[in-house]
Amino acid sequence: MRIEGSRVLVTGGTGSIGSEIVRQLLQRNPSHVVIFSRDDSKHFYFQQELAKHDNITFIIGNVRDREALARAFVGGIDIVIHAAALKHVLICEQNPTEAVKTNILGTQNVVDMAKENGVEVMMTISTDKAVAPTSTMGATKYVAEKLTIDGNLTGSTNCACVRFGNVLGSRGSVIPAMIKGIRERGEIWISDERITRFAMPIPDAATLVLDAVDICAGGEIFVLKMKSFSLKQLVEVMRTMPFAASGFDVDVRGLIRAEKLHEDLVTSDEIGRLWESDSHYIVAPPVGEWTPGAELSKIELKDYNSSNGLVFSNEELAQHIEECVVALGLD
Repeated sequence: MRIEGSRVLVTGGTGSIGSEIVRQLLQRNPSHVVIFSRDDSKHFYFQQELAKHDNITFIIGNVRDREALARAFVGGIDIVIHAAALKHVLICEQNPTEAVKTNILGTQNVVDMAKENGVEVMMTISTDKAVAPTSTMGATKYVAEKLTIDGNLTGSTNCACVRFGNVLGSRGSVIPAMIKGIRERGEIWISDERITRFAMPIPDAATLVLDAVDICAGGEIFVLKMKSFSLKQLVEVMRTMPFAASGFDVDVRGLIRAEKLHEDLVTSDEIGRLWESDSHYIVAPPVGEWTPGAELSKIELKDYNSSNGLVFSNEELAQHIEECVVALGLD
C-alpha cells in the first residue's frame, strides 16, 4: 500500500513511537494524517511542533471508546497504524483489567472500525513479549496479534502486525530511567544483570513499521531484525558516559513479577513459516493463500532469542545513550 497520497490514521499517535511514525509519515507525502490519542497535553505540544502542516487532524479519544474512535474515520481512511497500548509490564501486572480493555478490546475496536470503513491496510504494533507470554502485558498483546490476523478472514482490509523489542529512548524505558537515577540519586535499579533484551532506536523502529505497511499483503507478522544487549553490558557502558563521571551505585532487586531473563521474537510454530527481507523476518499467515514478494527469501532459523543473537557493541550502545540524552532533553 503506497503511503503517498493516502489518508492515514495513527492510534497512540502522540506517544514515543506513534509520534515518530507521524513525523516520518509526513515525509512520505500522505494526503492527510489523523492523530488519535487520549492525552491532551501531548496533543497540545505535538500540535505546536507540527503547526506548519495543514494536512493533520488531532482527535482526543481512547481506543476503548468506539464512538470516539469512529470520529477518527470520518472523511475516509486508507491506512491504520495501531500504536495505542498499555506497554509497561509491571503496570499491566498491577492493573490487568485495564490492560485487557486497552490492548485486547481496544485492538478489536480498531480492527472492526478499519473493516467497516473499507481501510486497505491495518497494521498493529506488537512486542516480543507476545511470544510465549509470561506477563499480562505479553498475554494481551498475544491476543491483540491474533485479533489482528483474524481480521483477514472477512472483508477486504489487509491486517498485519509488526513485532519488535524494546525501543531505545521511549518514555519509561530502561535508558531514560537509568539516566534519571544516576542524576537524581546517584544510583540505578536493575532486576538482574543477566537479563538480555532486543532493542532498536525509535527512528529505526518507525521506519521499519512504515516499510511493512508498504509491502503488507495481509496476515503477515513482520519481525524487525534487531540486536540485543544485557543489563550487565548496559551498566558497564553507562559508567563510561560523561553524565556518570562521578560514579553511581547499582541496586540489584531481582526479577519483577512475570519478567523474563531473555526474550524471543519468533515462536517455534512460526519458524517453519519464516521469510526474510533486508530489514524484516516475515511470518507467513498460518492459513490461506499467500504469495511472498520477489524481494523475500525463505529462511530457516533455530530460534530468535535475545541471549544468542547479534549484540550491540559498547560503542553502539554509548551512541544510542547519547542520542537518548539529546532527544529527551536530558543534557
